[in-house]
Amino acid sequence: MNDIDRWFQRTGRRRQRTVSLYACLLTGRMFEYFRYRLRYALVVDGIAFVVHVAEFLIILTALGGLAAFTVMILRVGSLIVSGAWWGLLEVMRERLRAFSLTRDRDAVEREIGSWLVLSVIAATTVAVGGAVVVLSLLPSDGDPMGMLYAFLVVIELALRIPVRVLHSGMFATRRIWRPLWSLFAPTVVQIVVIGAGALFYPTAAVVVAIIASNALSIWITVHYTLRLYRLNGVMPSHRAARPLRARLPSIPFRQGLDTTLAGLGLRLDAIAVLAIAGIYGTSTRSFDLTAGFEAWRDIDAFQFFYLVLPLLRGAYEATAVFYFDFVRLRRIPALREYRLFFFHRLLLITPVVTLYFWGLAVLLGLFVLPGIPFGFLLALLPLFIVRSFIGTYQIRLFAEGRFHALNLTIVFSGLLFVLVWIDVNPASDLLELTAAMIVLLIVHINVQHLEDRTPPPATQLPLGDWIRALAAESGPVRAGTITVPEWIPQRQRSAAVDTMRNTLTGSGCLAFYAATSLVFYQRESAIDPGRQPHLEVQTVTGGAANRGQYWQDPAADGRDALDRIVTAQWIKPIAGVPRAPQSPDHLGPEFLDIFPDGTVADLDTRAGARIMRTFDEDLVPAILPSAMKSLDDDALVVSVAGRWLSPIFHENKVRMIFLLPPDPEPAPFQRWLRTLRAWRLGQWDGAGHGA
Repeated sequence: MNDIDRWFQRTGRRRQRTVSLYACLLTGRMFEYFRYRLRYALVVDGIAFVVHVAEFLIILTALGGLAAFTVMILRVGSLIVSGAWWGLLEVMRERLRAFSLTRDRDAVEREIGSWLVLSVIAATTVAVGGAVVVLSLLPSDGDPMGMLYAFLVVIELALRIPVRVLHSGMFATRRIWRPLWSLFAPTVVQIVVIGAGALFYPTAAVVVAIIASNALSIWITVHYTLRLYRLNGVMPSHRAARPLRARLPSIPFRQGLDTTLAGLGLRLDAIAVLAIAGIYGTSTRSFDLTAGFEAWRDIDAFQFFYLVLPLLRGAYEATAVFYFDFVRLRRIPALREYRLFFFHRLLLITPVVTLYFWGLAVLLGLFVLPGIPFGFLLALLPLFIVRSFIGTYQIRLFAEGRFHALNLTIVFSGLLFVLVWIDVNPASDLLELTAAMIVLLIVHINVQHLEDRTPPPATQLPLGDWIRALAAESGPVRAGTITVPEWIPQRQRSAAVDTMRNTLTGSGCLAFYAATSLVFYQRESAIDPGRQPHLEVQTVTGGAANRGQYWQDPAADGRDALDRIVTAQWIKPIAGVPRAPQSPDHLGPEFLDIFPDGTVADLDTRAGARIMRTFDEDLVPAILPSAMKSLDDDALVVSVAGRWLSPIFHENKVRMIFLLPPDPEPAPFQRWLRTLRAWRLGQWDGAGHGA
């Protein structure tokens, strides 16, 4: 067996272990997908929590409360700064997604390179600012190990700023594969070093542990990210000869502010923990969650709430694992129903994940920190659960680019916390904070579900649906057509179609009436004067798409526009406005009459999901992407994993899948194509021929 054979075997085993999101959406096995994504993440979080507790207790015991508080300030500050940076990087990630659609590799390399330049400047600023904070908080005559540890926290944050840019350059469009051992190695190194040095010089062991684990973690991230860069033929670049300002990325002020505040807001748990723990050595009012009962008054809030900070954030971090999935589903409008299905199933597992992290808090209170009553831990459970639900809503808002709504909810949460803080009676803080979080959750539910109940108008439809949508327009409209040749590069073709979608969003709709030709319309009231959509497409394709037309004089309404389109023979002549087709399930008997060995799956039913589970494992994950591509090709049947199938769109979603038998005969194949054409235009009488 040679190296190539072994590589194929490893790849095959890896594919068998992989659980596809698209396959689980079709088969209804979403909990299997959640288990697959979270199975190691929760274990890593649990181990990291153990290290977090051990480090802090060693610092507190060996160096005292001031050093421990300084470390807490730096760790919390690191969370806040990294959150703001992660939010700002969404500007870069969104651009890279747009460049990936047009396959503009040069633009991708320049964009990542410019952000790397900015990251170096940001990292330097953070390092200098953090050093000033350390010197101002820690006395110069203190233990040098405490000072060194604090500096290392700052250096860790600074180093991870450019690493985050490098990682986001690939993560914007694809997940970065890493072997299983790399998930656990950095944390295991910390545990081994701390455990080995705890008996001799604990503080030195903590310092060595943070150096070793962070060096290993950064190396792993950079190594596997660069490997993916090489596989994709991409490498960040910038022009050093240009002035520094010209080498920085162009960031629109409003977009940069919104994304930064959104990323910052997702880390406000850290600020809340500071407010709960209080300001060390001062009498500043803090949230006193331990004053509800006499038995709770001996709890050291400073220790406890800082130690449980990773657990309070645990459910949010678990939801963030699915950030990439929300982005994928958001960028394809026809997958909107699946996005809602995915989100609702995620809400069901959120409390289960929360119980895991709350259970770790219970173990901390009962076996590590003395004097933590179980009643107090039980009283925190509602706070854990409500926070986890809020985090799920927040990460969806962020992933879907709804930064304005997210920032408004964050401001509202700040106002709620201020109202609780104003009440100086500490006996009610736990109850009031929980009530405030419940109010915030209700706001998130209403904001999100209002959006879900009002879907945006479709920008691209199958031809029959497009004709009916045009005929329903009551006001003046302009229409146009353009041909995108098959021989032009896929990058230009994708850019042309994407340009049309962006131009028509909220103002019109397009459809393919052939594999290379599309027709579109715009409402007169929404048209930008002087804009010529077909000329913009010609520019994007370098003049390759040079066959296009666009009306200068609008039609009086949609029906008039449709008559003009038919007269101009942009589409095949039709008799009047096509009727709405019968429900797709009426096609099932006709399909089985044509192909007795075929398979029909109605995706609106549980029976359809069960049928999808019987399909070949290589076939199911590719069905949804192929169905989306069929919209662009105006394809009635598509080839997927060596099989022909027909994805049926109904009400702007994939409703049914018709899987043809292997190697169908030409005559039945053509009969099925005629049936689909007639059905799509509402001209099918249910008996296998046009009405």
